[in-house]
Amino acid sequence: MPSTGRSQKIKAPFFIEVKDLKDLARLACAFERAPLPIFAFEVEGDLRLCVQLDIFMGRPIFYYVKGQHSQHFLGYRNISGTEDVVLTDSASNPVYMYSPIIAIKKSPRVFEKGSQRKEANTKKVLCSEVQNLASLAKVCSYKTIFEEPPIPLFFFDEDGKHVLGAFTRIDDYEEASIFFYMLLNESPSSQFLRFSSSNVTSTGFTGRIDEHGYVFIKIIRLVQEHPLVEIG
Repeated sequence: MPSTGRSQKIKAPFFIEVKDLKDLARLACAFERAPLPIFAFEVEGDLRLCVQLDIFMGRPIFYYVKGQHSQHFLGYRNISGTEDVVLTDSASNPVYMYSPIIAIKKSPRVFEKGSQRKEANTKKVLCSEVQNLASLAKVCSYKTIFEEPPIPLFFFDEDGKHVLGAFTRIDDYEEASIFFYMLLNESPSSQFLRFSSSNVTSTGFTGRIDEHGYVFIKIIRLVQEHPLVEIG
């Protein structure tokens, strides 16, 4: 994460639920040079598997899925458009990318507050609507010139609108986050957005990530609207 150069107290985090285990595995593993760690802990008797992705106004942002059980690793692979996700105690199969699962016995007290609080009065990020999927893909993929993975896209419904968008920043300060989005007529048909700077008209949804000449951007489905976003 970019440093603001200022000392800042960590506040109660956001916990945002994703649709299922495949969404969490896609977020943690797909296109990452090093898969993101997953934290496993209980909230009021329910097991949560969480990935910390960002921070806004001093509050860490966690994406999670409710689970029945946990093991030492979450394995992910995509072969010919088919996603395969496993919970396992051994990261021994080279066809998978593995995210380590860190079992938390007792989390910081401020985290417990974040898991229980309501988000009705949360300060929102700035929102900017783009005209088409190609523009949204360019927002997500510009970091690939620095050999970094594309920024993930999040899909959710807000007041009957199908929203697809990504969070980025206009400078190094977390308060300057912007949510670039577009409204869809229906849910994305697949888990990735395909984009090519040499063939922009081919931009579209796909399940395959093995086609040459394209940048692929992962789409993460949320259970509810994003607490940091208010389209208006």
